[in-house]
Amino acid sequence: MRQTETTKKIDVLTNFKCFQQKVVGENINSQTLLATDYLNHFNEVHMLIDMLPSMPDCIEDIKEWAPKSYQNHFADSVFTAKELAIEAYAYSPDEYRLPFEEIVGQMDDLILTTVAQVGQEIDDANQNALQQIIDVYSPQMITLIEKCGAIINGEKLMTQQDSIDHYFDDDENKLDGEDLAQSAIDDLFG
Repeated sequence: MRQTETTKKIDVLTNFKCFQQKVVGENINSQTLLATDYLNHFNEVHMLIDMLPSMPDCIEDIKEWAPKSYQNHFADSVFTAKELAIEAYAYSPDEYRLPFEEIVGQMDDLILTTVAQVGQEIDDANQNALQQIIDVYSPQMITLIEKCGAIINGEKLMTQQDSIDHYFDDDENKLDGEDLAQSAIDDLFG
């Protein structure tokens, strides 16, 4: 059984290294095997939602938006390396892919919730409430898009607990205290 796990890890690493070479020169990050083109799925609807207070007729286009997986986005896109982006996704390291998928889920939820809320306010012709919803939504969405872009470009997102766990890791050579946020230290002793 141990041999099988080791073999699987070697296969994944070999495939990862192979795809790192394949994506060179493409608009796919060789560290994460993810492409920023996927963010277009969110940027377009975000722009339309932001325009709603001055252009409420955009709501019809916005209501047509639906969550779309990374693979489905590229399957439907004109991205030149779309097949490569779809294949490489399977070998994106968990340290990037899992937080990426989590933030994508948060963006999907935020958009769907906001669309339901603004749709009601547009139907009620309540301009002030519509603007308030957009004022809350917009900075949240911008933050999520930026986090997602950072992950795609190779930034690792660590929670405070991850920082604490990392600090107490058995491999002391990896520890320099640089990545441990003061708030994580405060939480540890608070």
